[in-house]
Amino acid sequence: MGKVAYRKCSNCGTVNVNSDYCENCGELINIKLKRQLAREANDIKKQEDKAAEKPNAVTVFFKKALKHPNLLIKIPAVIFYSIWVVVMSIGAFIAFLFSYIVA
Repeated sequence: MGKVAYRKCSNCGTVNVNSDYCENCGELINIKLKRQLAREANDIKKQEDKAAEKPNAVTVFFKKALKHPNLLIKIPAVIFYSIWVVVMSIGAFIAFLFSYIVA
């Protein structure tokens, strides 16, 4: 035979046997199931927040400037963007070296 699980409802105080929900008030009393539902709700909220997050102004500026039809705006944007990519690549490489040396 299976295990017998006695769970006391925190809402009404009724003791329930082998049940995830209270037989008296219908409250969810299985802690594992409560935590799983809370994690799923938290994951959905994080995904919604990430989708609603707006990019910063610099990113928006570069995206617009790189597609701009005027060459006086497009060429400097390409140059500055290229410099920025090189600087970030060098910084990432230095960070990698430091983390490799420390570890």
